[in-house]
Amino acid sequence: MSHPSSSLPGIRRRSLLLSAAAALAPLGALADGVCTPRELARRYAAVVDRQLRMPDNEVLIYGGLAETELAAFAGSLSGPQYMLVVDSCPSVQAAFLFWRLLPGRYELIGASPASTGNPEQAGCVQTPQGVFAQADVEYGRKMTSRVYDFGRQRTRRGGMRGEVSELRLQARAATGPTGALLGRVQSDGCILLPPGMVAFLDQFGVLDQGRRDVVTPAGESLPFAGRYLVVVDSERDERPEWALA
Repeated sequence: MSHPSSSLPGIRRRSLLLSAAAALAPLGALADGVCTPRELARRYAAVVDRQLRMPDNEVLIYGGLAETELAAFAGSLSGPQYMLVVDSCPSVQAAFLFWRLLPGRYELIGASPASTGNPEQAGCVQTPQGVFAQADVEYGRKMTSRVYDFGRQRTRRGGMRGEVSELRLQARAATGPTGALLGRVQSDGCILLPPGMVAFLDQFGVLDQGRRDVVTPAGESLPFAGRYLVVVDSERDERPEWALA
């Protein structure tokens, strides 16, 4: 007789396949009033003010970079979900909202310029690389402008060998003078995003997994909301044309 635990991998596979089938189903096959990834991408293109036009081959590259970080992640991502991927490379400085259907299969919802910590400037805090779960949804929703809080993380201070600092990692809107920092590194280690992108993420509840009261501005539900930020470094020497903010 097989041990009960031996059936768990099969159960997980079936669950994942069912989730994938639901994610791939046409809108009418799911239910009325459901916002699909394709529809979400269309709305991102229509309403977010600052965007980057990313070639298809770059989607494959960043999907691979994200999977590398996820492979080293101690947690577990259950099924299809949206995630925010940020390239902290000084030559890129961009944020990507992805739909991750299966490991290695990514669809781009939208991309915009971002700003992360400066790894070269002495005394500045570097944005840590890795996978981070949103720590407190309600904390971020209480702010005047939505803040995405990914908890306290240990990171390196720029320009100093071996010096480690603690950072409360957040993603927030670049408002006022900080708007000029988008597309280049800045100093506090948190992630700055265009206000339109932050408002979009908040209004659609894209990263608010587990929130029961979220509906889109059109009154729809958004299945498969995520909660993860993935910070990667593409280590490019030159800024690609599509990343020119």
